Amino acid sequence: MIWKSTKCFVGAAAMLLLSVQGTVRAQKFPLPTSVQQTGIDKDASRHFGDAPEDAGPLATDLSPAMTPAAIDAVTRKVADWQLARSQPYFDRIWTWSVLYSGFMAASDSTGDAKYRDAMTVMAKKYDWALRNRLPNADDQSVGQTYLELYLQQGKKDQAMLAPTQADLDSVIGLATLKPGDPRIPWWWCDALFMAPPVWARMYAATGDPKYIDYLNTQWQRTYDTLWDKDEHLYARDATYLTKREANGKKIFWSRGQGWVMGGLVRTLQYLPKDDPHRAFYIEQLRELSARVAGLQDADGLWHAGLLDPEHYPLPEISGSALFVYAMAWGVNEGVLDGAIYRPVIAKAWRGMLQHVYADGRLGCIQQTGAEPAFYLPSASYTYGVGGFLLAASEMKRMALQHPEPTTGVVDTDPARTAKIALPVPANPALPSLFLVGDSTVRNGRGDGANNQMGWGEPFVAYFDTSKINVVNRAIGGRSSRTYITEGHWAETLALIKPGDVVLFQFGHNDSGPLDDVARARGTIKGVGDESQEIENPILKKHEVVHTFGWYMTQYVEDTKAKGAIPIICSFVPRKIWKDGKIVRGSDSYGGWAREVAEKQHAGFIDLNEISARKYDALGEAAVEPLFGDPHTHTTLAGAVINAESVVSGLKALTKDPVAKDFSARGKTIAPYRAN
Repeated sequence: MIWKSTKCFVGAAAMLLLSVQGTVRAQKFPLPTSVQQTGIDKDASRHFGDAPEDAGPLATDLSPAMTPAAIDAVTRKVADWQLARSQPYFDRIWTWSVLYSGFMAASDSTGDAKYRDAMTVMAKKYDWALRNRLPNADDQSVGQTYLELYLQQGKKDQAMLAPTQADLDSVIGLATLKPGDPRIPWWWCDALFMAPPVWARMYAATGDPKYIDYLNTQWQRTYDTLWDKDEHLYARDATYLTKREANGKKIFWSRGQGWVMGGLVRTLQYLPKDDPHRAFYIEQLRELSARVAGLQDADGLWHAGLLDPEHYPLPEISGSALFVYAMAWGVNEGVLDGAIYRPVIAKAWRGMLQHVYADGRLGCIQQTGAEPAFYLPSASYTYGVGGFLLAASEMKRMALQHPEPTTGVVDTDPARTAKIALPVPANPALPSLFLVGDSTVRNGRGDGANNQMGWGEPFVAYFDTSKINVVNRAIGGRSSRTYITEGHWAETLALIKPGDVVLFQFGHNDSGPLDDVARARGTIKGVGDESQEIENPILKKHEVVHTFGWYMTQYVEDTKAKGAIPIICSFVPRKIWKDGKIVRGSDSYGGWAREVAEKQHAGFIDLNEISARKYDALGEAAVEPLFGDPHTHTTLAGAVINAESVVSGLKALTKDPVAKDFSARGKTIAPYRAN
């Protein structure tokens, strides 16, 4: 029986999860060595970041959805935490300059000027000057922010430009790093992120090609020295050409490759379109992207040591974020194949969100260094956050350019203009039980792809299909509004006949914006008569948007008009815990669903409460494997629990309209008792 196997699965998964948690508590991942800990302590003393033993709970309010609103929410959470924490300690060293680049991108992406304003305050504090005369690449890196501010303000204030220009001019004639140092200027691969984008921006600011000539010459010298033609990766510096990991493979540091890929993108942004070297940089981005994508782990992320992940078991976020940034930019600019890289990018984005803490801390970032090292899961440093904000900015751009879901998890929001092939009653002579809702009722195609399934699929097994049709016409990504406005309700309504039963469950997708360019599916909160006129950017027409309650009332009234029986379900609970219990929705869509049902004298199943009580009883560890994503979409095991909750809710109705239609399995489910 499905339920028996499901219980076994849940129990085994819970035991596995407890084992994993116990392993983490026992610190089975490698801890920093004494030398590495000294570096960690030094980083903390310089306010680059820290690595507390307990950073608190992880965030439960973030969505991996590839939508502008979801990405903005992540960006703001991480950026706000970092800005408040670090602004008193701003400096001009490279660890800060990477964060500054991230803040500039966050302002551009979210439209919130506060991040850019903080950068202006910082730049004025330092009189727009670099750290040192004869600056190396690290010293030059803060110039990226100075020059972006200068360009954004229309090149009007030469005081913003002159100090950096003078410092670049002081090294432009040097063949080596500096007098007395024989190394090439960009002798380590990190330098390709720190310096070339400054030189490209200086060209954009001045129009002087000497800055591009210098950039091209020095990058070529670094490439000739550090590029491994066999591995298609960059050595950190020349001393690493012969070094090996514990497994005997060459050492290629994920953050090092991230620096190069991020540097390529930030150089290409300002490199002249007709520059003869442009093709070289694009080819580098393609080669590195292909190599890195092939090393992606099952959780979507990459390890500190790219070729020895077993030795460095924790994911590393700074390198992963820079990979996402570069690949997403490549897709957005059309130089990388979106069909190949969007799933890689989306999987990595979802993976990174698993390391954002409730307060906004971004964890699993390796401390400063020159090679792979060990660190705690809580470790958070400025430059890693900068890379993450850069990645988020390109994710936002991707979501706007490609509003169809690109999560790589499951397509729960089919193309808005497509005709969705919804099922019809198998035997029109029989009464039918219709399901209308979103992806928590039917996820994607309903085939359990990527370990996600809505409750409408296992629900069928609780009915005798020789007596009644169970017709799941739910569609992922729809709200109570868009299921109607896209024509799906009209098509379903045409199938309904007297005596049929229709279950409605919406709410998960109703909280979004009313008129965003990605979905435009939100409804006005509540059950009143409020409305708002908009120009729908999806349907390309004028629309009057109503409350959630208004749309639910339309479903009930239309169903009654057909002589059928409407039943409203509150939405399934999300996997969000507070004080050891699942957070309910009784004060929002769950409560509003109840209000509509009571006002319209329709049946009501408090699915939110019924399943939440089951989750409470199971506990967090056992509930974890019931979800195939962070907090919304269930696995088959979770779908079975919700399906049984609906059955028990049906049996608790004053008059159950399908009481005679349950299968042998359905008959074993007890009615729900509210008290």
